[in-house]
Amino acid sequence: MSMRRLSFTLLCGLMLVIVPAAIAGMGATGDGVLELRDVNATTVTIKGSKGVIWGQIDKGSLRVTDLNPDDNVSALVSGGWLKLPTSDPATVLYIGSNIHFRFPGGKYQLTIAGSGIDFTAVGVGKAWLAGDPDTLDDGDYALDGGKWQPVPVLKKLITFGVQPPVVSSP
Repeated sequence: MSMRRLSFTLLCGLMLVIVPAAIAGMGATGDGVLELRDVNATTVTIKGSKGVIWGQIDKGSLRVTDLNPDDNVSALVSGGWLKLPTSDPATVLYIGSNIHFRFPGGKYQLTIAGSGIDFTAVGVGKAWLAGDPDTLDDGDYALDGGKWQPVPVLKKLITFGVQPPVVSSP
């Protein structure tokens, strides 16, 4: 019986330490989540300062810019018809259908145009969304697991995660 009490006491003590630490850890990172679902867009530009993004495009183009080429983190892209270099060595353009992408961390910028765009970005970043005025349904976006909202036709800035403070110069 005393062994059960000791085990129960240790378990309760451990829970008093682990649960607050886990809750504090979740809020301390500053990460947010941006999701796009079945979006038809003239342009979606997303710039992440930290985190990961993955998704797919039914048909269109994907311009990937690695904002920190020295960190040995690069985009993983499959599908499409063409992979084209650009004048910027840190940027690659993919065109076609059934394009899948994953940027597993670091700083990145993706510009997407097309139909059937789905992605999830976790971390800290900004996105500029502009739906396709020629479609009846431009798809939806959600922030931090919240309610799905329609993608606007006019370009709109969406931020996710805790944004770094703006430093002004004297």
